[in-house]
Amino acid sequence: MSGRRTIVAGGTLATAAGTFRADLAIEDGRVAAIADPGGAGAADELIDAAGLVVMPGAIDMHAHFEDPGHTEREDFTTGTMSAAAGGFTTVMEHPLTYPPVTTAELYREKREMARRKVVVDFGLWGALTAPSLPEIAAQWQEGAPGFKAFMPISDPSYPNVTDAEFLDGMRRVKELGGLVLVHAENDSLLQDGLARMAAAGRRDPLAHHEARPAFVEEEAVHRALFLAAHAGVRIQIVHVSSPVSADLVRREKAEGRPATMEICPHHLLLDLDDLVRLGPYGMCAPALRERALVERLWDAVLDGTADCLVSDHSAYTLEEKEPGWDNIFDALLGCQVIQETVPLVLDEAYHRRGMPLDAFVRFSSTNAARIAGLYPRKGSLLPGADADLVLYDLDSEWVVDAQSQQFSKNPWSPFDGRRVRARVVRTVVRGETVYAGGEIVAEPGSGAYLSCHDDSSLVTPLEPAASGE
Repeated sequence: MSGRRTIVAGGTLATAAGTFRADLAIEDGRVAAIADPGGAGAADELIDAAGLVVMPGAIDMHAHFEDPGHTEREDFTTGTMSAAAGGFTTVMEHPLTYPPVTTAELYREKREMARRKVVVDFGLWGALTAPSLPEIAAQWQEGAPGFKAFMPISDPSYPNVTDAEFLDGMRRVKELGGLVLVHAENDSLLQDGLARMAAAGRRDPLAHHEARPAFVEEEAVHRALFLAAHAGVRIQIVHVSSPVSADLVRREKAEGRPATMEICPHHLLLDLDDLVRLGPYGMCAPALRERALVERLWDAVLDGTADCLVSDHSAYTLEEKEPGWDNIFDALLGCQVIQETVPLVLDEAYHRRGMPLDAFVRFSSTNAARIAGLYPRKGSLLPGADADLVLYDLDSEWVVDAQSQQFSKNPWSPFDGRRVRARVVRTVVRGETVYAGGEIVAEPGSGAYLSCHDDSSLVTPLEPAASGE
C-alpha cells in the first residue's frame, strides 16, 4: 500500500475474534496493520482513541429511505448522514420505494441516483414479487445480493407473494446463490385481526398489537422456513419480534440449513407499555410485544441465534403519524431509529446484560457482512479490509433528543428521553472520517456502492473465526 497513512492509536479494538489493546494503521482506505500500542509507526494523521473502543463499522441490512418517491420523509443523503452519526458504515436499502424497484432498469436508476447522495457505503436489495420474478437474474447481474418478499399485503405496487410465487422466487434465487429476505406475517390472520378490531370499534394503540399478535408472525416464519428448506435457498427472516420465531430459526440452524434472522432496536427495547405511551410513534410491523416476550427475545441475541442488528428505519413526517392519536390505524407503519439503533442496543447489551464486545461486533457487523457476501472486506478489521470503523465512548452518558441530534429530515424518535451510556465519537468509512464532533464532515457522494460481484481477495485472512460467527 502507498499514500496517506492514518494511525488510530491508544484504543481498545473490539473484533469478532476478541478484544485487545492495539493501534490500527490505515493506508489507501484499507486496514494496513494491527500493531502493539505505539508500534504502528509514523502517520500523516493520528486519531487519538485513548479511552475509547474501536469496532468495525456496523452494517444495517434493513433501511427504508423513501428515495425516490417520498423524499419529503428522507433521502439517501439525510438517511446515510443519520446512519453515520449512529455508527453504521454500510447500509443495505430495501426496494419498497416509489416506483418499487422490481426491474433491472429501475435498480440501475436507483443505484446511480443513490451514488451521488450517500455519505456511507451502500447496497440495494432486489425484489421478490410476482412482477419481478422474470427480473431476478438481471437484478442479480446489476449487483443485488438478495431479494425481498412480503407475505402480508404491504403496498399495492409491491404485491405480496402467494406461496407458489414465493417458492418460484426462492428457486430462482437459489440458482444464483443469492439470499431471500422475507417479511413474515400471515396475511389471512392479519386481515382477520384488522377486521375484528374495526368491528369492535377499536382505535386505541393496543388494538394495533391485538390485530397482529405474535402468532401471526410465528405461523408465517414457520411456513417461510419450510418453503426455503424445500428450495434449498438461504433465507433471512427480517425484523423478528417473537421468541418463538427465533426458536424456529434456531431449529433450522441446528439442522444445518442456511436460515438467519435480524432484530430491530424497538423490538428489543420497547414493549406494550411503550406502545400505549407512544401511540402512533410506536406503531410498526410486526407490532411491539409484551415485556415477557421482549425478555425472551434477548435470549436469542445473547446466545447468538439472532444474527443481525438492523434498524428497519422508516422515516415519516409528523403529519403522517399524528392522525394515529385519534385512530391508531390512521398512522403509517414504521419507526425512525437509524441514528439511535447501535448506541442504544450496545448500551443495553453490554452494560445491562453482559454481552461481550466481540459478540456484539458479530451481531452488529460481522454476521451481516457474511450474509450479504461482503466479508471480510466489511465487518472485520483484517489487514486489507476496508477501514470502516467506529470509535465509541462506553462511559459517556447522554440523553436521546431527536430534535437537537438527528440528521433525518423529520427528527423524531420513539427513544426520546432515554439515557444511554454508549456514544459514537467518530465514524470512519474506507479510511475517511465521515462523522466527528457531532457533525457530518463528508460530502454527499463520498459513499460507494457495494455489489454482490465485488472482489474481497485483497483481505488477508489472519483473524481466527470466533464461535457464533
